[in-house]
Amino acid sequence: MAPQPPPPPPELPLQKHLRRMMEALAEGQKRHAQWKEMWERQHAEELERWAQKHAKGVEKGVEQWAEGVERWAERHAEGVERWAKGVEKWAEHMGSMGEHMEKKERRKWERRMAKERWREEQRARRRQRELEDANPMMGWVFALAALVMVAMAIRLPDKWWLVFVALGMGAASAGILGRARQLRLQQGEKQGTALQEEARDEEPEAPDRAEVPQQMEDPRTARVDTLCDKLLVELRTGPGVLKDVVHQPEQTVEGLRKSCHELARRERELRALSPPEEERRLEAERARLAARVESESDAVVKERLEGTLWLLDEQRKQRAELATAASRLEAEHMRLYYTLENLYTQVLRVRSADAAGADVAGAGLRRSVEQLGLEMDAVAEALEEVHRDAPPRGRVPTR
Repeated sequence: MAPQPPPPPPELPLQKHLRRMMEALAEGQKRHAQWKEMWERQHAEELERWAQKHAKGVEKGVEQWAEGVERWAERHAEGVERWAKGVEKWAEHMGSMGEHMEKKERRKWERRMAKERWREEQRARRRQRELEDANPMMGWVFALAALVMVAMAIRLPDKWWLVFVALGMGAASAGILGRARQLRLQQGEKQGTALQEEARDEEPEAPDRAEVPQQMEDPRTARVDTLCDKLLVELRTGPGVLKDVVHQPEQTVEGLRKSCHELARRERELRALSPPEEERRLEAERARLAARVESESDAVVKERLEGTLWLLDEQRKQRAELATAASRLEAEHMRLYYTLENLYTQVLRVRSADAAGADVAGAGLRRSVEQLGLEMDAVAEALEEVHRDAPPRGRVPTR
């Protein structure tokens, strides 16, 4: 017979009590889950019944609200339109006010910059007066007095306080001698600049001589002179119909020549006022200044740099206007030149026409002369537009 396993040890009261507590806890959790599930199901059923009961009421309320909104919109349509117009007027007023404020801020910036420049000039004058009033002899006297007081303080221990007096005199001596040295350096720089200017003035006027051939070698001017000379010869030696159309050939051709030369000269002057390298320099400076404004943290410095940036933009805008004016003069010069060529062609046509075709060619020449008169008026208007301060130019007689 096989041996039986030993019976389990008897359960202790504490273990028995713990086992019953665990069973009660599991039973409580199970009942809690059942009650929760039943509550959720009942809540969902109540919500569904409420929705079914009030669905029609909600739809009817929404319809009534929409109808009320439509009726309100119909009643207040005119008022809404008046309100919209009032809003537009207010926006226009605010826009004009914004432009006025912008101009006001600009004037404020200009006054502030002018005040800052005046203060800088006053400080510079004050520093210059201090430099001019500096006496080296007085500085050496103060230095010698400081050395004497230091020696007395060393020899006489009870006079130790003379060291502080010596320090004050030494500082004064250093300031005076430093200002005197700075004044000597400034005078040396001024003398060097004066010598350079004298040497530059003593040089032969080669640049002026070089500019004159450069201006005389303008191909447009040479072409105009050649064409005017040919036209003058043809008008002098042409048939009688030419003299009937153009009564004063010398004065007419000379006026045309001067007008073309004046257009070319003023165009060159405007081009010289705004060279491309200067525009590139201003663009590079603006880029550096804009980068500095973006990276600046101090509010006052950033504000002043923004004012400088605005002045730089204004300068670039004015230079662009100069370039535009030069381009307009160039286009006017080209139009006048080709009008002269057309007139010269008409003159050649009249010269080579027979008796039957002379009247037709003469009519074409009259139209060319009238067109030339209109072109001269356009030239005068262009020159007056670019140079308002120049005296008004009358129409060159073409008959």
